[in-house]
Amino acid sequence: MSSGAEPRPPRAMAVTLKYKDSDEHLLRRLGQALVLQWDELPDDLQDVLIDQAALVQDRDEAAPHDAAQIESFIRGVKSVALPKEAGT
Repeated sequence: MSSGAEPRPPRAMAVTLKYKDSDEHLLRRLGQALVLQWDELPDDLQDVLIDQAALVQDRDEAAPHDAAQIESFIRGVKSVALPKEAGT
């Protein structure tokens, strides 16, 4: 997968994913995985991801898109993470 070029540092981009309604569950799973691994990510990557989350459009136009709200959500939801029940 390497083209030999130097890797570019991550940066927030003014783009939004286009996906099928039937794939929304995959995006939710990826989002949960990201939040659960949040503290393992470098601070500069956390900043880029929060900025990116504030830039992307949501299907729900009323959804929060302020970087401070997004960061507050990540911190709050991590504090109530539940262990997966056996057999689920």
